[in-house]
Amino acid sequence: MPIFDNLLKYDISNRVRALYCILICFGISPVYGQAADHLPVTIFGDGDPYNGVEDSREPIMRGSYESDLPGAGAVACDGQVRGTAMVLDTREMAPGLEGVVLATAAHVLFDLERKRRFRDCEFQFLALGALPGYTAKIDLDQLVSGDFDPARATTDIEFGEGDWAFVYVPRPWKNYRPGQSLQLREFPFSKTEAFQQEGGEFRLIALDASSAVISESFACTLTESRIDDLGGGVWRGQLLDDCDSGGGASGGGIITVYKGQRYLVGLRTGSHWSGDVFPAAEYPAGPPAGSTWDPHFNTNFARAID
Repeated sequence: MPIFDNLLKYDISNRVRALYCILICFGISPVYGQAADHLPVTIFGDGDPYNGVEDSREPIMRGSYESDLPGAGAVACDGQVRGTAMVLDTREMAPGLEGVVLATAAHVLFDLERKRRFRDCEFQFLALGALPGYTAKIDLDQLVSGDFDPARATTDIEFGEGDWAFVYVPRPWKNYRPGQSLQLREFPFSKTEAFQQEGGEFRLIALDASSAVISESFACTLTESRIDDLGGGVWRGQLLDDCDSGGGASGGGIITVYKGQRYLVGLRTGSHWSGDVFPAAEYPAGPPAGSTWDPHFNTNFARAID
């Protein structure tokens, strides 16, 4: 592909090419005659631990050690924050790489009203864009993404299949530390007996736009979509989760915490719900904050690392 030829000028080795093809495509399908509604905006729960068991979200504070700060930040395009991106650990795949590779949801990079990609984007580590040394420009010419089409109706069965993107930051932010990046793991490892015996946990790291901080949701339930839920099991690797989150979480990382190490296993891309349970006339913006999670009626979704 021409995009890979262009990336060579940044000294990205052949091994890093695989980095751009590691997410399984997935989609959305109505089930049991229900009209499943979908929006590329992630709002589930409201962050209030007293009104629902799904609420378990805390802001990530700046720590004293690299390991205290997971590789996440806000993506700002054309002057406004649009979503979340995750910093990938490429030290084994591309040793000596001067820049940084980020993973996010493709729709974060698009103006969904004008149906076009934003012209200028930057990454703000830990959403600290107001401070010097935490912001870096994203090179949108070095972009590899799925076949996300902003003009496609979000209710199409194909919606979500290509909603992923890898972007390149040729000059990292001043306070970048490689130890703050996330290693990739295939989702199936989390279904092993060892993962359960070692106390493996699913979490979501994503932007909370209402408070302008990166937050971490704990003890999430994460399941692969099946034929009898809102995802319909249409795409292998489609993940449904109850991780509490707010606006801005699109592109955030579904991670595992396993033996003290964080691994990125999926990317948050949206939410969908039953139009029968939450009719548009009564719920024009979808289920209200704090609604109970149920993969048959109201759920977030993500895509798994292949």
